[in-house]
Amino acid sequence: MAQERIKPRNLRGFQDFLPPSAQARQRIVDTFREAFELYGFAPLETPALETEEVLLSDMGVDANKQIYRFSDLENVKVGLRFDFTVSLARTVAANLNRISLPFKRYQVGPVWRYDKPKRGRYREFTQIDLDIIGVAPYEPEVEMVAAVARGLGKLGADNYIFRVNDRRYLGEVLERLGVVPEKGKDIFRVLDKLQKQGEKKVRDELTGKLLLQDFESALEYERMQEVAIPGEAADGLLAAIKDTSGLREHLGGFLARVEQEGVGEGNIVADPSLTRGLDYYTGFVCEVDIRGAESLGSVGGGGRYDDLLGRYSANPLTGVGMSVGLDRLADALAATGVLEADAGQSSAQVFVAVFDDALRAECASIARSLREAGVPAEMWLAGGNRNGRTLSKQFKYADKVGIPLAVVAGEDELAKDPPCVQLKDLRTGYGQEGKQNEIPRDELVAWVKELLA
Repeated sequence: MAQERIKPRNLRGFQDFLPPSAQARQRIVDTFREAFELYGFAPLETPALETEEVLLSDMGVDANKQIYRFSDLENVKVGLRFDFTVSLARTVAANLNRISLPFKRYQVGPVWRYDKPKRGRYREFTQIDLDIIGVAPYEPEVEMVAAVARGLGKLGADNYIFRVNDRRYLGEVLERLGVVPEKGKDIFRVLDKLQKQGEKKVRDELTGKLLLQDFESALEYERMQEVAIPGEAADGLLAAIKDTSGLREHLGGFLARVEQEGVGEGNIVADPSLTRGLDYYTGFVCEVDIRGAESLGSVGGGGRYDDLLGRYSANPLTGVGMSVGLDRLADALAATGVLEADAGQSSAQVFVAVFDDALRAECASIARSLREAGVPAEMWLAGGNRNGRTLSKQFKYADKVGIPLAVVAGEDELAKDPPCVQLKDLRTGYGQEGKQNEIPRDELVAWVKELLA
């Protein structure tokens, strides 16, 4: 009986990336890595799995519900990381005697959230993070905004906009309205829904007027009933959010420094409605949007988390971080025409054809010389036939996978003094006049670099 074939499908919210897309994504990562290292950030790596105790921290009820959790074979309760910040706090607390402050790190890798998948939102996605531990605001915030802006600019995405706020400013507003500070985190979590749900529904939730069926659980309903604020206070809070003058004054020094670092006035705005949904943020918060791709959501964000390390250490270290979502940024750059996927599936710049299997060693030597000069090269791995009967097939392959140049070393060319090769430009058709040159073999690298430039 024949074995039943398994349908080759992905889990919902998970993606494959074929070479063209993967190469475009790698360019984004490399660009940000270079930008971050210009500011002195160093790489850090942490495990994908953390104990449940570590993960279920101060992120908030909504975030905790999205964590992939299970018991491993040793019956230890573990979970996949929701983001990098909690793992960073644990790592710093465990290695305080081995690191110097301020501690500046970046990290790139996948994170997992059991969220409802839609365009721009996935259950597995890659984050590009950077954090600074051990320095008070706002100079670290300035540097991180500048570093992310540099990366976006290098990618050609000058149509970015940072929206910035400070939870401490909103705390001052709540205090003036007579709202007790203990209600702040829950109020911030509700305000974070303004853009998606609108002012009326947010006001109803703030004042406890939503019904049980409006919440995902009775626990959330009961919690919001406990923290409900009077209608006058809700109106005052919503009015303060619409008036940006107070926040601009609060962030005055920060905004001036960001502009000094080259971030244009049109690329950063003070937005009192921005709170970010995670509970561990205590001060500065920000989000990054790409104009023309707002429907995808923000492509990055972050904030200050002065209390997070206190869960793991008696040392009250301050921290601030930002994250860029690679998947959503790639989608946004593609939607706005800033970044296109590579045409082919090879990373090689030169294809070395095998005219005859008897000359394979010579062809391999040519490929090695290109690689040693820093030029990615791919050699034909299948058989070659005397008289070049497979050359057409080889060139079609090279053209299909996106390799721009091809080299042919035939017996007649190599027998010349000096030995020669044929160099073909496949970008406009290898048969066109002027797109094929017979050149001395020892000049091949120079010719290739000139053509690629």
